[in-house]
Amino acid sequence: MGHMAAGTGEERDMRLLERIFRRRGTGRHGASPREGRRVPTFREMHARMRTERAEARLMATEAQIHQEAQRYRRGVRRTG
Repeated sequence: MGHMAAGTGEERDMRLLERIFRRRGTGRHGASPREGRRVPTFREMHARMRTERAEARLMATEAQIHQEAQRYRRGVRRTG
């Protein structure tokens, strides 16, 4: 058992189980039934949150840099 080639009986069993679970409606964490994916672990969710927060910070910093550069350019234009 374990890691086998694609198209094995194990894979077929998984598909069958997914179909059964999907019929039951939403999972324990309210995952939508049309998504047959497993529920992410706490570590995965936490990592995703950290990534999203870091991306938001990066975007904000980038926006600040652009604003500052624009102000600087305007200032340079005014004096020169």
